[in-house]
Amino acid sequence: MKFNINSLEEKLNKINDSSKKITKKMGNFTNKKQIEYIISFFFQLLNYEYQIKKIEYLDLIDNLSHNYLLGSEWYIGEEYPFDYFFNTIDQNIKNKIYIFLFFMNTLYQKFD
Repeated sequence: MKFNINSLEEKLNKINDSSKKITKKMGNFTNKKQIEYIISFFFQLLNYEYQIKKIEYLDLIDNLSHNYLLGSEWYIGEEYPFDYFFNTIDQNIKNKIYIFLFFMNTLYQKFD
C-alpha cells in the first residue's frame, strides 16, 4: 500500500479552507448579533423616553378638569400615542435617527 502525501496535503488544505469559511461565518454571525444588540438598545432608549413623556402627559391631564381639557388646543385625548411623541421630536433629531438606522442596516447587510 502506497502512502500518497499529495492527497493528504490536498485534504488538509480543504479542511483549512473550510475552517476559514466557518470562522468567517461565525465572525459575521457575531457581528450581526452585536448590531442587533445596538439597535435593540437604541429602541429601548427611545421607548424609555416615550414612557417618560407619556407619564408627564398623563400626570398633567389628571390635574386638570375634563371641560378645560376639551377646550384646550394641546389636548390629544386620554392616551399618549407613540406617533404623536415621534412627531413632536425635532426634525434634526429624526434625521439623525434615520441616518443611524440606515448606517446600521448597511452594516448588517454587509455581513451576509
